[in-house]
Amino acid sequence: MSKFFYSGTHTFSVPAKELVFEYVVHRPSTEKEDSHNLIVIQCPGWGLGSQYLQNGLQELWRPEEHTGSPNISGYTVVFFHSRGTDGSSRPLGSQMSSMPDLASDLEDLRQHLNLERYPVLLGHSNGGAIALGYAEMYPSRVSKLVLLDHQLVGFQDKKLLQLEATRIDPRYQDAWDSILDRKTGSDEEFTESVRGMWPLYFFDPQQYVPELLRDIGDRKLSVWCYQAQGRCDRELLNPMQMVDRLGDVQAETLVIFGREDMICGTGIAERTVKNIRNARLITYRECGHFPWIEKREKTILDIHKFIQKEDQDISRNIN
Repeated sequence: MSKFFYSGTHTFSVPAKELVFEYVVHRPSTEKEDSHNLIVIQCPGWGLGSQYLQNGLQELWRPEEHTGSPNISGYTVVFFHSRGTDGSSRPLGSQMSSMPDLASDLEDLRQHLNLERYPVLLGHSNGGAIALGYAEMYPSRVSKLVLLDHQLVGFQDKKLLQLEATRIDPRYQDAWDSILDRKTGSDEEFTESVRGMWPLYFFDPQQYVPELLRDIGDRKLSVWCYQAQGRCDRELLNPMQMVDRLGDVQAETLVIFGREDMICGTGIAERTVKNIRNARLITYRECGHFPWIEKREKTILDIHKFIQKEDQDISRNIN
């Protein structure tokens, strides 16, 4: 086993960029040595980090502890921290934090890991946008791409009418207060504001927001990352770059979306699948922005089937 894939936290430097990058590795206890038994997960670039994904997606490397089935494979899973988050250093200029910048860092990780291509590259939300951007920029370097309620830079599909309707729903009223009073003066203020907004990301916030908060833990969100990335993506010379290059993706692609995701509407998923040649879409009813929380068993099983090529009969829409 390569030292790059030992369980734990690793770092490597890229002198040309004057950056140091951090990634975290989790391995199954019974894994056979197989370079294809690898999932690389790109974490969001705006400061949320990877802890919510490490806690929420443990079934990917510990299937026996959650499903009790010896027939479900465990994977080596690598969580890659975007520049400026966790132990990955900030660029010298905050103008160097756009989606293409962050996507290019995945190429540095691939070279560091000595991979010819990523067997499976996975991203959620903004992390999905970065992973998708990489698959567009380096199409021969990704075999399979998994996008969970991903963003599509340059294309918005927030369900504004549905969001507006939540103003009079007591489950979401506190969240609206957080939106209207969002503060970004410090990491602490930003963290508290985002914490109050999480109900809008769920179909059933009362049941599932506590689980997300447990998964995030006491992490302080980086307002620097949030502001730098947002500004850089808004100032892209070609703001439609990601949409225009969807046809460049060669990877077999699985897109999973919650139908009630008010933040990244299903129009994003439909646009993505329509323009990637070998892509399929699975949507879940009564599910918001975090499908592995509100539809845990379905999400993990569908990812597993896709990776193991047992997905010939997966329906494009699962109720």
